[in-house]
Amino acid sequence: MGRLFALIIAVSVLSAAYGQKRGTVTIDYHSAQLDSLISTNHKIESDQPNINGYRVQVYSGSGVKAKAEAKAAQAKLQTLFPDEKVYIVYNAPFWRVRIGDFRYRSEALPLLSKIKSHFAGSYAVRDYTVRKRSFR
Repeated sequence: MGRLFALIIAVSVLSAAYGQKRGTVTIDYHSAQLDSLISTNHKIESDQPNINGYRVQVYSGSGVKAKAEAKAAQAKLQTLFPDEKVYIVYNAPFWRVRIGDFRYRSEALPLLSKIKSHFAGSYAVRDYTVRKRSFR
């Protein structure tokens, strides 16, 4: 829905700029239809507490010791990165530890590069459960 909104804005801007004289651009982006679209988009997004986003996965394991290893990884991450949220996710039979709440993968990469020195096998993963209110 966000891409559709951006496309509509871009088309509106380009069509408004097309009829202008060279050197001056006047953009009138307030219209009843656009306001209605923004309102509808806001309502749809506010009804969904979670959206697609990215986190950095630092641990994934199964077996007898996996839960304890996940908790140890969580504790280490909370010590190293106290400003980031750390999540333990259990999806049988795997325990996973993930950190951060990012809307785009490119936003997760700086944290990933910092984590790699402590957890070499870490990587950015797409996660639907990223909470919108968690973004920076």
